[in-house]
Amino acid sequence: MDPSRSIPNVYNLGFKAGSLVAELLYMRRRLTLSEVADVLTSFPVLYKEWWLNLVANDPIHVLVETTLIIAIVYFLVSRSKDWKASDEKEKLTAKEENELLYDWKQNIRAPLAPKVQHQPEYAVIHKTDGRTITLQVNVSSSMSASSVSTDSTPVTNNVSTEDAFKGGATRASENTHPAPEFKTVLNFGTSDYLGRSASNSLIKEAALKALDKYGCGSCGPRGFYGTVDVHLELESAMAKFIGTDDAILYSDGASTVSSTVAAFAKRGDLIVADEGIYEPLMTGVSLSRANVKWFKHNDMADLQKVLAQVQESDIKLGRKLNDQRRFLVVEGLYKNTGKVVPLDDLIKLKEKYCFRLILDESNSFGVLGKTGRGVTELFGKQLMRDVEITTISLENAVGSIGGVTVGSEEVVDHQRLSGSGYCFSASSPPFTATAAIKSIELLAEQPETLKQLRENQLYLRSKLLNLCQHKLEEVLVITSDERSPMVILQVADIPETKNLDEIAFLSEVVKESLNRGVAFVATGHQSVGLVRTAPPPAIRICVSCLHTKEDIDHAVTALGESVDFVLNRMHDS
Repeated sequence: MDPSRSIPNVYNLGFKAGSLVAELLYMRRRLTLSEVADVLTSFPVLYKEWWLNLVANDPIHVLVETTLIIAIVYFLVSRSKDWKASDEKEKLTAKEENELLYDWKQNIRAPLAPKVQHQPEYAVIHKTDGRTITLQVNVSSSMSASSVSTDSTPVTNNVSTEDAFKGGATRASENTHPAPEFKTVLNFGTSDYLGRSASNSLIKEAALKALDKYGCGSCGPRGFYGTVDVHLELESAMAKFIGTDDAILYSDGASTVSSTVAAFAKRGDLIVADEGIYEPLMTGVSLSRANVKWFKHNDMADLQKVLAQVQESDIKLGRKLNDQRRFLVVEGLYKNTGKVVPLDDLIKLKEKYCFRLILDESNSFGVLGKTGRGVTELFGKQLMRDVEITTISLENAVGSIGGVTVGSEEVVDHQRLSGSGYCFSASSPPFTATAAIKSIELLAEQPETLKQLRENQLYLRSKLLNLCQHKLEEVLVITSDERSPMVILQVADIPETKNLDEIAFLSEVVKESLNRGVAFVATGHQSVGLVRTAPPPAIRICVSCLHTKEDIDHAVTALGESVDFVLNRMHDS
C-alpha cells in the first residue's frame, strides 16, 4: 500500500520531500545529471499541488499566512526607505557641526583633570618608625594638621587628620616649591600598638626574604592563580594561634569585615547591630540586604529590649526560630569610641534568643586578653562555641596588610565561594603574608611587648586623668575603656563648653599639638554618612609598647599647652 494515499494531501509535499532525501542518503551510487534535473523540476510541481490542496482544505490558514507575509515584506521595504530619508534629513551641515563643537567645548565638556588649588604650605608623611613619624615640610610651612597628607598632592583644608596619620612611607612631591625640610614628631596617631609595622627588624628581614623569593604581587584572586604557599601558612598559623578549626585570608582589612557579614546574612535574614559599629561593619550590613535592627551603643539593656520585641513578633506571626537566620554584629573594641563590648552579657542574650554572633576583633586582637588573643580571651570565652564568626584585621597590632576570618570549617569553606572580597579581589602580596606570620610568632614568643603596652596605656591614662581634672578644669574627659590602648578624649558637657564648636576646637588642638612635636588624631567629622550613628567629636590617642614614659609625658604636656592656647585664642576672638 502506498503510504502517501493515507496521508492528507496537504502533507504530500513534506512526505515526498522526505522520501526523496532518504533515498538520496541511503543510495549507494552517484546521481546522474538527468536524475538531478528530475529532482529539481519536481519541486515546483509538488509545491503547486501542496498549495492548491491547502487552499481547498484550509482557506483560513492560507489567508492568515499570506497576510503576515505581505505585512513583513511591507514593513521591511518601508523601514529601509525611512532610514535613508532620516539619514538625509538629519545630516548636519559643516556650519552646524562647528557650532555644536564650540558649544560643547565652552559649556559642557568637563576638564580632563580636576583643578588643584596649589598651596605653598604643605607636608607629606615621609617615614614612620614606630614611636615617631617623619614629616616632609616646606621651609615656610607652619606645622598644622590640616597641611599633612599621605600623598604627594598639595593639601587642602578638607584633608582629615585621621587620613594624614595612617602611616606608611610615601614618595616626595615633585614640584617647584622651596626645598623641603624634614621634621620628626612623636607618633600617637596610628594603631601600631605593638610596633610591628615599621620598627621590628625580624619582621623586616622575613618580608625582604619573601620579596626576593616571590616578587611583589600574587597575580590574581585566591581562587584563580592567586594562592601562594605563604597564604595557606598564614591561615594555618592564625587558626592555630587563635584556637579554631580554620581561617580564611583576605587581602584587605576592611573588606574582610564587610565581605564576611555579607557572605552569611542575606535578604530575608535578620541582623541586630550596635549603633556604634565602624564603617567596614556598616558596609557589610548594608551589602547583606538583610532586615536590620539597631540597639544603643554597648547598651545590653536596650539590646535585650530589641530582642524581646523580635520574640514577640515571632509569636504574633507564628514564625519558628529556624525560619530565619539571625545574627548579632558587634566589635570587640570599638574603633570610634574605645569601649570594650560586655561579652559575658552579650553571649547570654545570644543564647537566650537563639542568635549567631559576628564579632569583629580588628582592634582588640593583639592588645586584649592575657596573651593578646582578643576580647574572647579577656572574658574567657571559646571561639566557635560562644562566638560563631570572628573577623580580625592584620593592619593594627599585627602591623601587616589584610585580614582573616576564623571559625569552624563550615564558616571558612562557605566564604571561599561566597566572600566577595576573597573571590573577586587580588590576593595579598606574599611578603605581607610572611610579615603577618612572623608578627604572630613574635606575639607568642615575646609576651613582654604586651606587658609593656599595658604599662604604657595605664601610665598614659593616669597622666591624662590628672591633666583633665586639674590643669584643664575638666574641659576634656576620657570616655574610652581603661583596658583600651586607644584613649578617646571628648569635650566635657559643662556650661563653659555649651557654645563651643567641638569639631573646630579639637581640630585646632591637634594642629597645635603637632606644632609642639606630637601627632594626635581628631575624629568625629570624617564618618558622617558612613556609619549608623556618627561618633561625637574627639581626640584619639593611640599608645604603643615602643613609647617611653618621657614620650608620654611630652605628649600630655603638649596636649595641655595646646588646649590652653586654643581656648585663649578663642576667648580673645
